[in-house]
Amino acid sequence: METSVLTSKGQLLIPKRLRNKYGIESGVKIVFEEKDGAVVIRPMNKEYFNAFRGILSSTGNLKDEMKKMKTEEKQLEERKLRLHKTSKRK
Repeated sequence: METSVLTSKGQLLIPKRLRNKYGIESGVKIVFEEKDGAVVIRPMNKEYFNAFRGILSSTGNLKDEMKKMKTEEKQLEERKLRLHKTSKRK
């Protein structure tokens, strides 16, 4: 177990062994997560973002997904417009 001291400016020094082990280099963003009463410090590197892969459902074709969303959006707007026009006539 390694320790570090929090400075008066709220800064921590991450021990070199841990920086090397987890690929934490100068300029790498760090995420602080609260988990089970503890603070977990993780680098926002390639592995961090890869952990999010697959959490959103998709057919795998972004272009088709966007077309589908635009079509649904347009249909909704047309329905709203029709409802608005019929309510104005009454």
